[in-house]
Amino acid sequence: MDTPADLLLLRDFLNTLDQRAFRRRGVDFTGGSTGGEDLPTAAALGRWLAERDLLPATARVSSADLTRARELRSALRDAVTPGGVPDDGVLTSFSLRASVDSTGEVRLVPAASGVEGALAGLVAIGVRATAAGTWRRLRACAAPECRWVFYDDSRNGAGRWCSMSSCGNRVKTARYRARKAVS
Repeated sequence: MDTPADLLLLRDFLNTLDQRAFRRRGVDFTGGSTGGEDLPTAAALGRWLAERDLLPATARVSSADLTRARELRSALRDAVTPGGVPDDGVLTSFSLRASVDSTGEVRLVPAASGVEGALAGLVAIGVRATAAGTWRRLRACAAPECRWVFYDDSRNGAGRWCSMSSCGNRVKTARYRARKAVS
């Protein structure tokens, strides 16, 4: 199953906060840091949005826009994290409107322009994915030291880890070792 392109964009937005903090075969997987923030400044947010054609490169991005983007990212990450409770107030604060495209299809589109419109466009992706039944396949890795957001393309949609060969293997190995230590 191929990941829908708009969900790849949303996944990439959610992964602008890298919460991974683990070692693989004795090597720090995170490159010497504990995760990282890809949107440390308003300018970085502007570049991220412009690189994805969500905002003109000349658009001004304020620190309030950065705060709003981080709040949205947090609410959406909570929505895809097992046991997470998203802040509906953040999600419903973005204005969307119905629009008919050139093919006659009714779509939700941002009611605002600028950074607010770009962020509302990300919310619209989530709404469309929910209607299409693909939203439930976007999830955060169940490994507590990872939390990388991934699209579960498994046949039954029951994937828990971003990668079975790394996170899944680490979790299952740790469980096995814990059982062996008890017996």
